[in-house]
Amino acid sequence: MSRGFLLSILLLAAGAARAENEPVYAITGATVLPVSGPPKHRGIVLFQKGKILKVGSELAIPEGAVVHAADGKYVTPGLVAIEAALSNARPSPGNFADNLDPYHRDLKIALASGITTLQVVNTGFGGFFGPEFSIPSGRNTAVIKATVGDLSGMLVKEPSSIYFPMNRSMLSMFQQRENFQKARDYLKKLEEAQKNKAKPPELPRGLELHVEALKRELPVFVTAGDRESIRAVLEIRREFPFDLVLAGARDGWMMAAELSALQVPVLVKARGPDFNFNLEEPLFEEGGMIPIRRPAAYAEAGVRVGLLPYRRGVSLDGLPGRDLTALIFEAAFAVRGGMKESDALRAVTLEPARILRLAERLGSLEEGKDADLLIWSGHPLHYRSVVEKAWINGKLVFEREKSHLFTPPFSGPGAAGSSPRPPH
Repeated sequence: MSRGFLLSILLLAAGAARAENEPVYAITGATVLPVSGPPKHRGIVLFQKGKILKVGSELAIPEGAVVHAADGKYVTPGLVAIEAALSNARPSPGNFADNLDPYHRDLKIALASGITTLQVVNTGFGGFFGPEFSIPSGRNTAVIKATVGDLSGMLVKEPSSIYFPMNRSMLSMFQQRENFQKARDYLKKLEEAQKNKAKPPELPRGLELHVEALKRELPVFVTAGDRESIRAVLEIRREFPFDLVLAGARDGWMMAAELSALQVPVLVKARGPDFNFNLEEPLFEEGGMIPIRRPAAYAEAGVRVGLLPYRRGVSLDGLPGRDLTALIFEAAFAVRGGMKESDALRAVTLEPARILRLAERLGSLEEGKDADLLIWSGHPLHYRSVVEKAWINGKLVFEREKSHLFTPPFSGPGAAGSSPRPPH
């Protein structure tokens, strides 16, 4: 037996022993907002080996546990950004895994803003004054965690979704229906070939995304704004079932009951579309709707809502509060528009995780889920609250008082030791 082999065995054994002896961590004294259930006042969160053990109000702290006192603070799951364009995450020949940088500035700033999980998309970001580029069709997507300094725990899933091109012209919809029919026929032939152990049929060119959609292995994001476009997409989806997610569904609130019955989630911006210089556009949309009311209109009808950032990149060259780092503010704006606080917090945590098919791991504080947690100085939807500490996979990855990105916590509401009142 070689010395190298023996050394490998010893290292593996040492690693297993460390994992076996890892202490239990406890966050105590906080108001815990698990998202999946009611708040836990004077709550306790126990976690070990990267997973949540228990969440409750009266839990015994195991002997030897590492305790983080959070009296007067708030604890939530990490935020999940369902669309993010990061300069440290670009597909390199077709995949993100080979081009991730766990030390990049964008990732650190996103984490400091409470975002622990991001779906990164293959699109540019022109800064605050540049254009918000459209996302190309395809599967160039991945879910990553903001594990600053740890590449091994960064990639969660790739690909994570399909961006599908559709527009409402009659010709386009006719072609889409025809392509979906061809894709369905191909899958039937493929199934027969596999059953008979025969040579699989050749996939016709241009049908890759249609076939992937019909396999229903990934959610399919389709941008459709007006009612006619949404109805056209729903008609195709009824005939050829796939896991539809409507993005930018501007007028979909008028048919929210139908979307709820069909279990089609929507992705919306609480503050409306990206800014432009068209001063001739009407202030109010069709039906008298203003953008800030739209998330509440969907949620009240039972539609699952994921909130998009005002802009999906990290920007330091414009007005604050209008880029990816303001994701929690989008939830606060949705509350200002009438959405329940619990629904708004859910729209930046559990609902994005459900849409991305990662709810068994992310989005809420429940036993067995990943220990991705945030300690906030006050209620997370208060405009002066800040993230004080963040854990990802049970590892403490951010402490505000030690961060080089921020000055020490300010005094007054929202500062360390002071808890702003929750919004009403």
